Amino acid sequence: MKGVLFLSTVSIMDASYKDCHEAIEKIFHLFPLDLEGKKVVIKPNVLRSATPEEGVTTHPSVLKAVINEVVKRRPASLIVGDNPGVFSYGMNEKAFKDTGLMEVAGKYYRNLGVETVQMKINSPYIENALVSRAIIDADVYISVPKFKTHGLTGLSCAIKNNFGLLAGALKAQTHKNAGNPFNFAEALVEVFSIRVPDLVIVDGVLAMEGNGPASKDLINLSKIMASDDPVALDSVVAYMMGFPELPRTIELAAARGYGISELSRITINGKLEVIPGFKLPQTDRRASTIMDSITAVRPRVNNELCTLCETCIEHCPNGALTMEEYPVVSPELCITCFCCQELCPQKAIELK
Repeated sequence: MKGVLFLSTVSIMDASYKDCHEAIEKIFHLFPLDLEGKKVVIKPNVLRSATPEEGVTTHPSVLKAVINEVVKRRPASLIVGDNPGVFSYGMNEKAFKDTGLMEVAGKYYRNLGVETVQMKINSPYIENALVSRAIIDADVYISVPKFKTHGLTGLSCAIKNNFGLLAGALKAQTHKNAGNPFNFAEALVEVFSIRVPDLVIVDGVLAMEGNGPASKDLINLSKIMASDDPVALDSVVAYMMGFPELPRTIELAAARGYGISELSRITINGKLEVIPGFKLPQTDRRASTIMDSITAVRPRVNNELCTLCETCIEHCPNGALTMEEYPVVSPELCITCFCCQELCPQKAIELK
């Protein structure tokens, strides 16, 4: 288009889990990285223990293809890992095993929460961040998130995947300090800025709609997406999902210069279209903005699915859940962080 300066590129490719290696091979040619002799970290999205068929975590086939492309380029070292929303080393390892990611990560697996470095952040919500040393020390950082919605931030993709830079219980503490979705969006962008990924490859083969990031609502989108601009990538994902306005995390990240959010300035390699009938996170239709809509809903326990495991109670950063016959949410204490919904292994927490 005459007069428009295109500054970022987003690739959208058709793919299945059987042939996704072909798309990912093309991505490494479209977005070339000098990896020879470099320290490389690959971070998939490992929210919690789940099977690949649940669509909660990055699929093993996608991660395997990314690892293979990196290894071809002879890095000095390669680490594959994440900081799931759990607290102990054993649970981190279990999450990788249950998701099928441990098998493909093999010798490259590392619990990113074991070795950390303390960093001072100019944030009212995170004073001193314990961040994964491996990612800070990496020459090249590749993020491999899922194409998912998120009840708190609107969507979970490139920017949200960086929340895994924080180690252990600091994630829960950040939710508590932020206190509401509006502030949490700012805290999330501050964490994102600690180490912006050099390349983002999105698993959109099996995508999640509805009340993600642990929703039962899945669609066969059959896409692999990529960009070396995480903000542009999230902007394109938000457009495909059908958001009427950009989620606050994207607006903030673009305003602070971490990437491009205007579609008119993004070159699309592939076909860009809104997904017909895609279900956005539960909102209050009386609200005037996406952020108002998010703060209007609360988690509710589906008693038919609940197994009384108390995972939601253990992980609530503000102590808003108590056990009666089933877990009960206190509206006064709930900060709408939706950690309970993210981590419920039975997907028994609904947003209403």
